[in-house]
Amino acid sequence: MLLNQVYQYTDSTERIRVVYETLEFIWLISLDDESAWPILMPVSELHELIAAQTIECISEPFTFSHVELDGAQTLKRDEAYAMLKILLKDHSELFDKTSRNRLIRNAVEATGKPRIYFIRQLRRYWQRGMTPNALLPDYHKSGGKGKSRRDVGNKLGRKRTTAEGVGAIITDDVAEIFSLAIDGFFFQNDKFSIKDAKDKAIGLYKSRYPDSDKTSIPTLRQFRYFYESNYKKHDVVRQRTPSKAYDKDIRALTSTSAFMNIGPGGRYEIDATIADLYLVSEKDPNKIIGRPVVYVVKDVFSRMVTGLYVGLENPSWVAAMMAMSNAFLDKTEYCRSYGIEIDPSMWPSVGIPASIMADKGELLHRQADVLVNAFNIQLSNSRSYRGDDKGGVERYFNTLQTKFRPYVGGIVEPVNGKKRLGRRYELDAELTLHAFTETVIHIIINYNTRHVVKDYDFAEDMPNDLPAVPLQLWNWGIKNRTGKLRPCSKEMVEVNLLPTEKGTVSEVGIGFKGLKYTCREAMAEGWFDRFKQTRPKKVEVAFDPRRTDVVYLRPDKSYQSYWICELSDRSRRYKGMSFVDAAGILKSSKVAEASANQDKDFDAPDLQETMERIAKRERDKKANTPKLTDSQRLVGIKGNRDEEREFERDNSSVNLKPESKQSTAEVIDIHTAHNSESIEYPSLDDFLGDDDD
Repeated sequence: MLLNQVYQYTDSTERIRVVYETLEFIWLISLDDESAWPILMPVSELHELIAAQTIECISEPFTFSHVELDGAQTLKRDEAYAMLKILLKDHSELFDKTSRNRLIRNAVEATGKPRIYFIRQLRRYWQRGMTPNALLPDYHKSGGKGKSRRDVGNKLGRKRTTAEGVGAIITDDVAEIFSLAIDGFFFQNDKFSIKDAKDKAIGLYKSRYPDSDKTSIPTLRQFRYFYESNYKKHDVVRQRTPSKAYDKDIRALTSTSAFMNIGPGGRYEIDATIADLYLVSEKDPNKIIGRPVVYVVKDVFSRMVTGLYVGLENPSWVAAMMAMSNAFLDKTEYCRSYGIEIDPSMWPSVGIPASIMADKGELLHRQADVLVNAFNIQLSNSRSYRGDDKGGVERYFNTLQTKFRPYVGGIVEPVNGKKRLGRRYELDAELTLHAFTETVIHIIINYNTRHVVKDYDFAEDMPNDLPAVPLQLWNWGIKNRTGKLRPCSKEMVEVNLLPTEKGTVSEVGIGFKGLKYTCREAMAEGWFDRFKQTRPKKVEVAFDPRRTDVVYLRPDKSYQSYWICELSDRSRRYKGMSFVDAAGILKSSKVAEASANQDKDFDAPDLQETMERIAKRERDKKANTPKLTDSQRLVGIKGNRDEEREFERDNSSVNLKPESKQSTAEVIDIHTAHNSESIEYPSLDDFLGDDDD
């Protein structure tokens, strides 16, 4: 690893430090130039300079000690590092001049500090070792009254009783080595222990003091004492924890999700999880169908679960759509379909909320625009890896799964996929999807009507005797706070939550995702008539990805009307499929068609050659017959046709009579009567004519 190594040119006093590295390139900064910026150099070129002894690696030139600094030094260092962290979070972009100037400009606008301040602090940070103490005002002024004792002649602390030797004296140089091991190694990877950091420090110590032996190196006790004396616990935790994980799991919680949500429907949170149990098939309980997906929609103000989806659709817009539809509509019929009778007052969350928060993966989907356009819902995305942004719904999943775990089989155990005695937990699965959904509904109703929310943050105007039960909080908020829910119809909710894409219109129907649809309204408008007209070329089509049978056309591109379009006869083979399955068949058909076209193109020259050979053969035959004049050839075409037709009939007429092997007797006409010359036989067309004519 070349990072933070310092090199000096052998023919001058110029020193350079590696401040960034990739597999092929490094960035170097001069330590002696007050206006230096990092420069790019291939790693191979650096190795060539070292091999040619043009430069050599030297020890760290900026020594400092982790002593107790006075107030002014600490404040200046901490202030400078806090300002610099604004730039360091995009560290890799600082090595491009354009990006660096943009980041510095943004930092100046955000903090009000002058541009030169960020330039000087960034340059000092790179030149002096890329640690927080690199930003100390003056290293050479460290030490003094009240500081740790460094440059002493004898080792401090108790003497050794078992190990050989006296040990190492912790001078400023040794303290600097300790700091490098802690800042540059221990802080950079949370998998390294303090002993690993001590071993790294010993390696640096042996490099700086090559004559040292095993009796004169620093001990783990000395290293740990230095670490505990100079680093605060919370600073260490923050340094070693990724910022996203720190903000999610460790940072101080100074507010609540209900703050600024003044009433029910002010904000819903939606999230999904894969339940910790396996299910079996409705048709055959011996068949294991895997783990179900559970979506939950929760009101922030009251903590009420306002909607859910339990099914086998993977976490996606489709599953989220069904959960939101359930949240917006009355739940009595939904519960009745699972054999649960409830009064509407037991689950009163009906209507469109003011805002919804979800993960980026759900609301970054372009179909989520319909929530804004059709329902006027404000959308917000939780930050990556920040489940605490939706703390209420995230925590509810634990509550939900804790409720059903003791009572059902097939629970996922956290032991490498096996249960007691090696039995796989999938084999204990016993609930169907219908039964599991019924269980979840009962748990949610009990939660909404009976659960007491722990540490609910009551506002000043809320009565002291109001229980922190979701249903009662909801009812109080609807009555006493500004209601945020807006009414909606079931049909418009279900249609407008469907994903929407473009379709085409032609004389054969409405084309959508390779399939053809018909529509009574479009037929009445004459869209499919086969004459040139001003039919729309593109239309908005809402569809349920789970079935191809029906789609919904928006005739005026609004969310207030729709036409129902059914799969046409041209696409009847795709009936009852999902759009994914249909797309797979369409792709296979295109592959087969492409292969057939290749065969056709490959054999086309053979057909041409055959036709040319036949034409040449007949031309040659014609050339070998006596030639007639053009007028002679044009005479008697009808007679020629009749003669040729008789020839064709002789060769192609059906005659199943076996051929006789006896010779044919000669027939002599014994009648001498005069036959009429006017006898005419009907033509074949007359013979086959209609008797009714």
